[in-house]
Amino acid sequence: METSYLLNSFTEFFTENWAALGWDARIFYCIGGIALAAVLVQAVLLLFGVGNDLPDDFSPEFDSPHDIGFGLISVRTLTAFFMGFGLTGGPLLAAGTAFPTALASAVAVGCIFMLIIFGIMKALYGLRASGNLNIASAAGTTGTVYVAIEPNRAAGGQVEVCVSGRMITLPALTAGTEKIPAGTLVRIANVISPNILLVEKI
Repeated sequence: METSYLLNSFTEFFTENWAALGWDARIFYCIGGIALAAVLVQAVLLLFGVGNDLPDDFSPEFDSPHDIGFGLISVRTLTAFFMGFGLTGGPLLAAGTAFPTALASAVAVGCIFMLIIFGIMKALYGLRASGNLNIASAAGTTGTVYVAIEPNRAAGGQVEVCVSGRMITLPALTAGTEKIPAGTLVRIANVISPNILLVEKI
């Protein structure tokens, strides 16, 4: 009886407050609510060991489980952005804040949430990668260019290579003066940082 009363009271409170919101605040709340639900689902799945393949969060392509090159845009960071975005913009608009101010504040908070989650996941992945993969063992092996490598050690290139029995994609540089296009077979000349390869054309 008491549970039913509390549920009815909550439903009535929510309905009354929802009806008082403008359409813009409702949109913000919907975005934030959906993102919050997604975050909770992700947390539950991770708690039970499901969907905890951390490399997915750092691949330039959302659906490439073999990439471990760090990137800011991922499913988890975008979810965090929209959660912060929606749950900031909604209350501000409900409190009477002007739409441009509420929008700017929502974007700022969303970016902060994104950076926080990115930092957490990067740290967690660093711990996991250091224990499971011996990146240095890639030196002397061959790989395939996944993202074209610019000359003169310019950043941005990636190479797919087998490390510790797993096919992964790592950031790569070349000391050559010619661009190495995607799909080119290369030799890993050296590992110049914990996860950056120095490569050369074969």
